[in-house]
Amino acid sequence: MMVLRAWCLAAGACLLAGGAVAGPEDDYQAGLKSYRNGDIVGAMTPLRQASLEGHAKAQALLAEILDRTDFDDDAIALYRKSAAQGDLDGMFGLGVMTVSGEGTKKDVLGGRTWILKAAESGHVLAINAMAQGYLKGELGLTEADRNTPDALRWIKRAAENDYLPAIDALAAAYSSGNAFGLPVDRALSEQYQAQANRIRNVDPGKGKKKQRRI
Repeated sequence: MMVLRAWCLAAGACLLAGGAVAGPEDDYQAGLKSYRNGDIVGAMTPLRQASLEGHAKAQALLAEILDRTDFDDDAIALYRKSAAQGDLDGMFGLGVMTVSGEGTKKDVLGGRTWILKAAESGHVLAINAMAQGYLKGELGLTEADRNTPDALRWIKRAAENDYLPAIDALAAAYSSGNAFGLPVDRALSEQYQAQANRIRNVDPGKGKKKQRRI
């Protein structure tokens, strides 16, 4: 972490021009490869260069790195640029930072708008965040919002992503019939419970995780 922060400071918070010869897509791919290999410091030079050339995905990924290292002002600036180009990671990142007030004035409803835009376009983390908002009363959503069609829509979409809180909520709701306006449906309750057991690797007959045979 200290090495990464020192690199950022030496590079002017990673926003100074670089000397890469490759085009922005090549730089982005190089940075993405390094990032996936765990070489965060090595990822930043090509991502910075691609970001300076307006590459939306590079801007979003570099913003994520900067956000994690507490360079909030630089991170949200890059997320804004990425989101303005329609990048879903950029929209989601901008929404999350805006909701929490990182690098900008806290605006829960404004941040939720960005998260919702990403979710509507299929961004998995954004879909899960919307479901979590309805389940826990986050993102400015209230208990009254919990029984709306939108709540059920996002919770079901999150369950399709194997998001366990959504799956558990649906299993319980179909079992009792007292949440999200759903009726009792034992078959659907069991279906969602089976999905949860699969994800948790639980043997329902024993009520514990399955032991793999060697």
